[in-house]
Amino acid sequence: MQKNIHIEFENPLGIFNLDDFSYLYDDVELKRIAENASLYFILQRPCLIFRNLNYNSKLIKGEIVQPYTGNYIEFDEIMNIELHLCYNKSLKDDNNLNNFIDVIIIKIPEEKKNTKLLTPDTILQQYSNNNWQLNLNGEINKFLEFDIKYIGHSVKQFIGKRIKNHSNIQRILTTTLPFQKGMQISKEICILLLEITNISGLNYISPNDLLEVKNLLKLPNNESIYYDAEKAYINFFSKSNDGSLENKDIYNSYPKGKNGLFDEKYENIIYSIKDDIILKHGNQQLTNKDVIYVNRKMKTVEKK
Repeated sequence: MQKNIHIEFENPLGIFNLDDFSYLYDDVELKRIAENASLYFILQRPCLIFRNLNYNSKLIKGEIVQPYTGNYIEFDEIMNIELHLCYNKSLKDDNNLNNFIDVIIIKIPEEKKNTKLLTPDTILQQYSNNNWQLNLNGEINKFLEFDIKYIGHSVKQFIGKRIKNHSNIQRILTTTLPFQKGMQISKEICILLLEITNISGLNYISPNDLLEVKNLLKLPNNESIYYDAEKAYINFFSKSNDGSLENKDIYNSYPKGKNGLFDEKYENIIYSIKDDIILKHGNQQLTNKDVIYVNRKMKTVEKK
């Protein structure tokens, strides 16, 4: 008998920088959408802004830009939204405000009580998930690359509350230099929330194992999975040539340990992230085409 499991995660909300996320901490919609997300990554990436917007009450088109990097893409068209514009104060130029639009606050006519934040990452996620019919022209990979600063879980409390009171975020904000000179660091530090969207058991059963079929079909609880996944991702990225993450514990003894899946006696544990994203730390990199492959017997954590 060989007992394996594959867990897939997905981001239910979209990626938000800390500045934008601060507006969402107590939002009812955030609690509804992200109530099952208990794994999170604190990331850094050059800030994205809107530029050269052409809009009215029914349509918006324009460019998404990484200032000072030369990276940009065009998008065309998002329709039937009521627009209110907010400007990136770090880049504000009174002579050319249209080049520095940071967040668009939208009011959806069909949902008069709800106001949404439309960020460049919102457009990228909706495009990637095929939720919005729009055209993107340009190379988007640079916009999807994030450096990992910290990985954590929030099993015992709502993840928004956990992040709001996170001491490590304060440390990261005070010790991290921005990629873009003069940029407000809270515009570059981002939050990625992940929830379990699929669990599949990949079990190989011999005729002698038939009495154990019921145990094979029993899946672990989500709490144990989140604890274990946090350790697996920290262990993998901490092997980078760029040194450890901001996490105090890098779980060198993983997969052995408490509060995880070790006692479930899986031969192999496979973790993957569905979203179109590139996570990097030094020479360690993961995309949605990769999986983290944990082998219990060999005690290895590898990318495959």
